[in-house]
Amino acid sequence: MANLSVKLDELSKKAAEASEEAKIYREQRAEVIQDRINTAKGNVAAMQENARMAEEERESKLRSAMLKARMTVKAKHEDRVDARDKKRLERFIDDEIDYILDCYDAAAFLIADAELSIYEVAVALKAYEERFGGEPETAETAEPAQIAEAEK
Repeated sequence: MANLSVKLDELSKKAAEASEEAKIYREQRAEVIQDRINTAKGNVAAMQENARMAEEERESKLRSAMLKARMTVKAKHEDRVDARDKKRLERFIDDEIDYILDCYDAAAFLIADAELSIYEVAVALKAYEERFGGEPETAETAEPAQIAEAEK
């Protein structure tokens, strides 16, 4: 029986060792699984970050392409407006030049008319002096009372 007791103790020790080894194995296995889970989570996070960066890059390229398209359309529109404005400005300049020439002609006519009026006044003054002697009374040489009487 002693032999049986010894064998039973050995068996009990082996069972305890096996139980301890199984416990250690389970803990190690749990750590390995947890490491794999953490690695997988890290990989998922890295993939999500890569996907987010790829999405941002795609959106950036899309915004860039849309901005380029808008700028092209705007430039073409401005070219059309500039061409239209160029024609309008050319017409405006031509009209202004015609107006300037008309004003110059009118000014030349008015100057000629003024010169003729000066000549006519000079002739009339000479005729007045010859007929009546002295200078005639005009609004410039008359007294205010004489002007008031003449206006009545």
